[in-house]
Order: sequence, then C-alpha cells, then structure tokens
Amino acid sequence: MNIYTYLKKDHQKVAALFDEIINANSQTKRESFFRDLKKELLLHAESEHATFYKALKSYPETKEIVQHADKEHAEVKEYLDRISDCSRENAEWLVLVGELKHSVEHHVEEEESEMFKKARSVLDEETEKRLVNDMEGYKEKLLATKKLE
Repeated sequence: MNIYTYLKKDHQKVAALFDEIINANSQTKRESFFRDLKKELLLHAESEHATFYKALKSYPETKEIVQHADKEHAEVKEYLDRISDCSRENAEWLVLVGELKHSVEHHVEEEESEMFKKARSVLDEETEKRLVNDMEGYKEKLLATKKLE
C-alpha cells in the first residue's frame, strides 16, 4: 500500500463518522460518534503533518501546498475545540458539526487532487510506501502517549 491509498482510507473513515453523527437518532449517540471523530481527525492530522507533510516540505514544488494544508488542519482543530465547548443541547452544536464537515471535505478534495498529484511528482515509490509505516508508527506513538479526545 502507498501513502495515497492509506490517506484515502483515513478520509473514508472520517466521512463515515460524519454520516454516523448526522444520522444518529439520539444526542448521546451523536456525542459518542463525535468523540470518535475528534480522535480520528486529531490522530490523522498530527501523524500526517509529522510524516507525509514533513516529507513534502523539503521540495520547492510542494512546500506551498503543505503550508496551505497545515492552515486547514488548524481550522479543523479550531472547529473541534468550538464544538467540544458548545453545549450539546444547543442547536448550534449540530450546525458547527456541519461546518466542520464542509471544512474537512474541502481539505480532502484539495489533498486528494492537487497535493497527491504534486506529491507523486516528487516522491519515489519506496518513499510512498515507507510513509505508510511512518504514519502508522506515529499514530501508535500518539495513542500510547497522548489523550486524543
């Protein structure tokens, strides 16, 4: 498996969690799915930044798009904080989740089209495969040392 397939699997997992939140028939279930979503998004963003983005920052062709993606990750983290601080009974909670979903979908679209295309032009196959192991290892380290909820 290469890094692109791996990242797409992560993206699909997050998309499924958004669907679970939206389709949940109780606020308790929504909250549970949101906790899972938050954990997945933080795990993904931090490990992606430390591995895939780090590798791409060393190339002039991809440096700018990585800086843009890092800004989008910061926006996602801001949404996660706002949602976490918002009362679940407040109608704004679900509105914020919808805004987060839109932000994540925008990021994923840019990443899977523009960034992946540019990354393929600078990374060799061996690096594309190694980054999967690097990202997996980084996630394991995060899970062992950090609370991502």
